[in-house]
Amino acid sequence: MSNRKRAVIIGGGIAGVQAASSLKEMDVTLISNEPFLPYYRMRIEEILGGKDVQSLYIHPRDWYEEKGIEYLEGNVSLIEKDAVLLDDGKRVPFDRLLIATGSQARRLELPGDRKESFVLRTASDAIALRKVLENADSFTVVGGGLLGLEAAYAAACDFHIPVNVIETAPYILPRQLDEDSAILLQKKLAENGVSVIVSGEIESADDHFVYLKDGRKVQSAVLCFSVGVNPGKDIAAASGIATDRGILVDSHLRTSMENVWAAGDAVQLGDRTFGLAVYAREMGIAAASSMMGEAVDYVPSEPSALLKVGGIDVVSLGLLRGEKIVEASGDTRKTFYVEDGILKGAILINDKASMMKVKAMIGREYGRA
Repeated sequence: MSNRKRAVIIGGGIAGVQAASSLKEMDVTLISNEPFLPYYRMRIEEILGGKDVQSLYIHPRDWYEEKGIEYLEGNVSLIEKDAVLLDDGKRVPFDRLLIATGSQARRLELPGDRKESFVLRTASDAIALRKVLENADSFTVVGGGLLGLEAAYAAACDFHIPVNVIETAPYILPRQLDEDSAILLQKKLAENGVSVIVSGEIESADDHFVYLKDGRKVQSAVLCFSVGVNPGKDIAAASGIATDRGILVDSHLRTSMENVWAAGDAVQLGDRTFGLAVYAREMGIAAASSMMGEAVDYVPSEPSALLKVGGIDVVSLGLLRGEKIVEASGDTRKTFYVEDGILKGAILINDKASMMKVKAMIGREYGRA
């Protein structure tokens, strides 16, 4: 009988897969509740453009076999002190457990008699949305975030129907962009068939239109919400593990239950929750180290985002605060944020090639050399 520790991971996203590949000298079981192998969730708008889910897989099936990772499809209903219980009654024992249950898309409850709306968080969501768009005459996305914009652009390009994005903020991507960069991106989206409505407060919706409080109505045969996510804490909470907005963890990503860790979108570290792939990957590695007994504090990297819409590359790095210094040439625009002489962040428009160089400069004294 093997003396190796048994590690179970709940969740087939980036955090879970990264942890599974990082664990050494353990028997690893990865449990996913989706009908597909783990895939890159941030690319699911490609499904709207006609790609198969398989093209988004992080690894092929034989990779898990080669790594000795048992891949199990199922729904976890409860976590006990030494095993997880599945809906079908199966009990999976563990010595170490990682909860990487990701997050769920938020959905707004709008007044009116609209019968159906969609979210875009999983591959199954994207498949269902594509199916209805094939016979639709208009499409509206509520929320001008990263995934919502990419979905809107993909739909405009593939289905050639009127596409609208309704954003409550004065401009799109307010966390990642300054207003000038956002306006540039909005113009590019408009050139490709995506109309962006900012400062748009929704009053109600029916099966044909979304009605705004200022009296405007937006054609919306198909309506999709892209208004953020909620950490996937339900399984942990039902099992008596401490939660707040997310699953509470310490600096080693340990939860309140012995031998149980958590990572990725489901986590709350201090007063902060996370929703980007870069953090999921970092936490997958850090949690695996902690599960193997290497107690290293997890320190989140500086925020970053990469977006490509309408043929324009947008990179947002670090903290967008301090003095703005703009360098523009043709279609290329760089906006640097400098505070007390230190580069805090940057926005790069159509200059992805400079991303790694600029990222390495953040936190250092700013200079144009």
